[in-house]
Amino acid sequence: MARERVSSILRALQILECFTDNETEWTLKALVERLDLPSTTVFRQVSTLTDQQYLVQDPVRKSYQVGPRLMLLASAILSQSDLRRLARPELERLSDRLHETINLSIFLEYDIFYLDKVETHRSIVCNTRIGSRVPAYATSIGKVMLAEKSAAELDRFCQWMKESGRPLTSRTILDPEQLRQELVRVRSSGYAMDDGETEEGLICYGAPIYDMNGKVTAAVSVSGPEYRMREEQETMIREVKQTAENISRLLGYRG
Repeated sequence: MARERVSSILRALQILECFTDNETEWTLKALVERLDLPSTTVFRQVSTLTDQQYLVQDPVRKSYQVGPRLMLLASAILSQSDLRRLARPELERLSDRLHETINLSIFLEYDIFYLDKVETHRSIVCNTRIGSRVPAYATSIGKVMLAEKSAAELDRFCQWMKESGRPLTSRTILDPEQLRQELVRVRSSGYAMDDGETEEGLICYGAPIYDMNGKVTAAVSVSGPEYRMREEQETMIREVKQTAENISRLLGYRG
């Protein structure tokens, strides 16, 4: 009985993990195909999650989306994050200096997860939201964290990218060797660039945040329109790297 309950919980989690920033809506049939589980099993799990408001069903399309209880849980987790609390003043200071969108993110599976965001009146609209995810290969933040992965971890990521990666714009890097070459440059320079790879006309510069053990635990980035980011490139890179260093020190890094 205990094993059956654990299996049921795992299946429910598998269903919830299908709902990402890029795939926000699922039909029952699509979930069955994605998870390769019996339709009766998926229906039972989805029905329970819907009854408990972790999912909601569109009455017309009959598709499912994230429900209010799951959003509430995510909000509670984000609000209690020590990293987010410690980094927030530094993010706001960076925003005041650069007047562009500032993001704080962590690595999650093959994606980057947006933990916090600061915008100013001059910021253009970026399709990033706190709690959303984007494939790591397309972002500056993802690249700085991939650059610190072990050879085995990077091999697994490149294999996944080769099989499952998709372009977000015409500039998105999907070739594993091209990504590896990019990561060599990132390691030597201490920052990464998203050159319109996530959104057309948007450039991001990101730098790594280290914890007290010298491990890259997160990253900070500044995003803005191409014309401003190229014109002020040196300033943007210098300031985002400095902010990453400041947050690292707050986390106990002494490297």
